[in-house]
Amino acid sequence: MSKKIKLVIDKVEYQLPVNSYVSKPTYGGEPYIHMSAKHTASIIKQFVKKFFPLVKVWSTSSVYSGGSSVDVNVSYSNGESICDDVFQKIESFSKQFKAGSFNGMEDIYEYNHNDVKTDNGTKLDYFPSYVFCSNKPKWGSVEYWLSEYNNWLENTGTEDWVNYDSMVQSAGGWLNMNKTYMTDKEFQKVESAFKTVI
Repeated sequence: MSKKIKLVIDKVEYQLPVNSYVSKPTYGGEPYIHMSAKHTASIIKQFVKKFFPLVKVWSTSSVYSGGSSVDVNVSYSNGESICDDVFQKIESFSKQFKAGSFNGMEDIYEYNHNDVKTDNGTKLDYFPSYVFCSNKPKWGSVEYWLSEYNNWLENTGTEDWVNYDSMVQSAGGWLNMNKTYMTDKEFQKVESAFKTVI
């Protein structure tokens, strides 16, 4: 028996765990796909990988008292932000899976009552409270540290250096200065990436 279900949204196939499909709702009604924060994060990640294979994506979920959320980060493999039109497409797709938004004027959370369905009419329901999209790499990732290093080069003016050995020394010094902010595993990954990039 398959542990995944296939669903089609706007003619594109996605997969979710089989337990996301609720065939017999507790209080009756039609079957639906339970779009928890974890399932929503998975759908968004699949969307980015299908349509924008050159974009690096991180899509994580959080559940807390009173709600849940999904955080989506995107960048190119060198840590640079992706172009605005692509980011807007990703953000637009992602935002349809949030339950609503917070109204600061009245201090209440307002539900969207979105009627999102698969192409065969199965309803998607119980979305996360919030979906946040950021056009930058996830903190602590190799791409994040590459981006930080490139920003440092721009701000210090060292991008004018043409001597390869000087660039390597610069990267090594910068890496050691920031080592304290990384886990040992992150440091090894970043160090390896720098040897490839520089």
